[in-house]
Amino acid sequence: AVVSTQSTGKKETEDESASKTGYYPGAGLWSGLASLSNTGTQYLNAGLDKLEEVSNKAYEALNDQAGAEEKPKAKPRARDSSKGPSLMNVLQEAKLKYEQQEKISSETKLTMSYLFDEKQGLSQLEALEMLSKECVLKMKNNPSDGNTLFLYIETSLELKSGDSEIIIEHLGAAVTDCLKTLKIDLPISKINQCRYEIAQQLSEMDMTALDETAKPSETKKTVILSNSLNSIAGFTARSVELFKKIAELSLLKSTLEVDMKTQADTIKFLNEVLCCEIDNIREQFEQKTESKEDVDRLYLETSNAISYLQETLYFFVPILKWIVVKTSKS
Repeated sequence: AVVSTQSTGKKETEDESASKTGYYPGAGLWSGLASLSNTGTQYLNAGLDKLEEVSNKAYEALNDQAGAEEKPKAKPRARDSSKGPSLMNVLQEAKLKYEQQEKISSETKLTMSYLFDEKQGLSQLEALEMLSKECVLKMKNNPSDGNTLFLYIETSLELKSGDSEIIIEHLGAAVTDCLKTLKIDLPISKINQCRYEIAQQLSEMDMTALDETAKPSETKKTVILSNSLNSIAGFTARSVELFKKIAELSLLKSTLEVDMKTQADTIKFLNEVLCCEIDNIREQFEQKTESKEDVDRLYLETSNAISYLQETLYFFVPILKWIVVKTSKS
């Protein structure tokens, strides 16, 4: 009798639960599935937004390419701006920025300032400037006024408008002789390699000039100017690097192995040799150029390159002065 009563009570409990509003077997499972469905709907809506943005971009592209009679009849519906910038707007801004950069790039790539920096010349010049400034600071901490060599250094390394041109038969030999005079052990392989590559370019341009059908005249003109400026920038950068290394090795010496007047004169002479070689390179490329505009442009950019190299003399003045002070105390 007791078992029968318990069974009856259990059945009544199930009947009462079933009679409650909204109750059905497995309700908990269906509730979880509904939640999962809502999450999926959110991702689906986000995906649709992206599709709308892509369709807008496609519409704009069609407008750019199609003629007046072939344009799409209807534009896809606009995306709600409250949701943030659309993919189309982002792509348009990126395209505009890229076009602006390309425009700037094309205008600046064929300038000596850009090419000199690209050939690592500016970093070498800045390194030499840092050495010079360090020497200026050391001079302040170790004053030595009245040294007669100081005036000679300043006068010797001063740029003069009436400096005569130097004619050299072999660049490598001239540079090597200067380094021997300074008692500086430095390879000049980079200078020689750069000069060899320039000679190769000039030879290739001669061969190209014989083939009138190789390239359009306008393309040849651009190639000649580009090769000219790149060659001059590369040679100038290697020349500045040479002067920087001379300064580094000179500062490492504890004694004055070479008379300071000889050092100053030799550094000035080496600078003039390399400046004349830069101008010589310009003349060689100028002979390949038929455009007067390019000839003038080449002359201007060559002057800028020579200015970079001549600036090393300005930085050498404090360096040589400090070497005098330092070696006089040893």
